[in-house]
Amino acid sequence: MSKSAIKYTTRDLKELGLFVEVPGRTDSERTRKKALEEIQRRMDDPEDTSLNSESFADGLSAEDLLVVEPPPTEASEDNEPEIIYAVKAIATLASLRVTLEEANQQAVQLRPLIEALFSHEPLTAEQMQQATDKNFSKSLIKFAEAKAAHDKFLPVAQEAWDVLAPALPNAATEENILPDETEKPATRKASKTPKNE
Repeated sequence: MSKSAIKYTTRDLKELGLFVEVPGRTDSERTRKKALEEIQRRMDDPEDTSLNSESFADGLSAEDLLVVEPPPTEASEDNEPEIIYAVKAIATLASLRVTLEEANQQAVQLRPLIEALFSHEPLTAEQMQQATDKNFSKSLIKFAEAKAAHDKFLPVAQEAWDVLAPALPNAATEENILPDETEKPATRKASKTPKNE
C-alpha cells in the first residue's frame, strides 16, 4: 500500500493529526490536485466531522499541502529507485490490460443474451441453457473483476508513466534522426569531388 499511495497534510491539519491519502507514489501536481479534491469532499460531507467549511478560513491551495513522510522502518524497506518501480508498474498494467482484453472477449459474446433477459420476448431453448450454464456468471464475474482491477491500478500506472516517459526515447524521434546520420557520408564525398579536380 505504501508504494501506491501518498499522504498529505497542512499546517492546520498537522496540529490535529489529520491527513488525506491519495493514489500515487511521488509528490506531483496530479496527486496534489487529488488531495485538494479529497479535502473538499470531506468538507462537504456532513457525516465527516473532522473538517468543515471553516477549517481553512484563509483558503487552501496546492502549495499549502505538506507531504507526510513514511516512518523510518517503512522508508528503509522502500529504497527502490523510482524508475525501477515505474517499469514494474507499467509491466503490471500490461498484465492487467491483457487479462481485461481476454475477459472482455468472452463477456462481449454474452451481451445478446443479457439484452434478451430484459426483453419481453420468450427465451429460446438455447438462451435458457446458456443463461443457466455456470460459465455465464463465471465469465461476467471474471470480466467485472478484471475491469475493476485495471481501473483501480490505472492512476498508479499513470504516475509511473509520468516518471518513465521522459527517460524513454521516442521511437518516432529516433527514426527521424537515423536518415540524417546516413546522409552525412554521401555529403562529405560530394564536397571532396571539386577539390580532386
